[in-house]
Amino acid sequence: MIRFPGRLLLLSLSLCFPGCAPDFYQAENLSAKPFNQLDLAGNACGPAALLNSYRFGKPQWRKLSETPPGLSDRQRIRSIARGPAMRESSSLPGRARWSRNGINLSDLRDVANEIAQPHMLPAISEETLFLNAGESQGAFLLRVRSRLVRSLGTGFPPVLSIRRFVKRNGQWIAIQGHFVTITSVPGAIASSQTSFPVKYIDPWGGNFGEGIIQINGNSFMGNDPAKNPNLQAAFPRTVVGKRLVRRDEETVLAVSAVLGRF
Repeated sequence: MIRFPGRLLLLSLSLCFPGCAPDFYQAENLSAKPFNQLDLAGNACGPAALLNSYRFGKPQWRKLSETPPGLSDRQRIRSIARGPAMRESSSLPGRARWSRNGINLSDLRDVANEIAQPHMLPAISEETLFLNAGESQGAFLLRVRSRLVRSLGTGFPPVLSIRRFVKRNGQWIAIQGHFVTITSVPGAIASSQTSFPVKYIDPWGGNFGEGIIQINGNSFMGNDPAKNPNLQAAFPRTVVGKRLVRRDEETVLAVSAVLGRF
């Protein structure tokens, strides 16, 4: 409340002092149109998710989704899929990075860095998101959130690798993987929280989505939920692998890795 002679003004102020966290870390260019992998192919989620990170990021990254000028979205996805993504894989020698099965995270990282290098942009890193020895599920959740926050804070919306698992014949098996681009993460969460909300772009259809990254309270890949190796992605609009799940099979959409600036 500030008092001036003859009148009273009520001001609603949102103050953030140095070191305090914003309510949300968000991608800078949220008014943009997402890239849709289906403009090219069903296995083009990697190139499309990467282009969404560029288009929705800060201007220095955004220019990578606009160079060369005059291309359609389909042509831009194709220029990656048929360009740097067709070079030999460093993780699968003798094979192209992109194939009928898509592209793995390490090869997508290499593609991203080859595209960025001529523009003198910093390198993109990858990290597999598995529970560390001696780490609690709560600390794991905070660590995953911190990676997403750090990349968003630098202006590069991170690419999240998610993977559908099913329990089949008594064993957990991965049936399909996918990439999405994270556009919003809470600025802070309590150490006692078991989940946090995110907003993301699913390149399958080029849709905006909202979901939750959470601790899985059920056992996964073992008998002790406290030792579950992955967090769970509760992304209701993301259909990755659902058509491959048989009736009555237990399934988990796991958060498996991230590509970003951290």
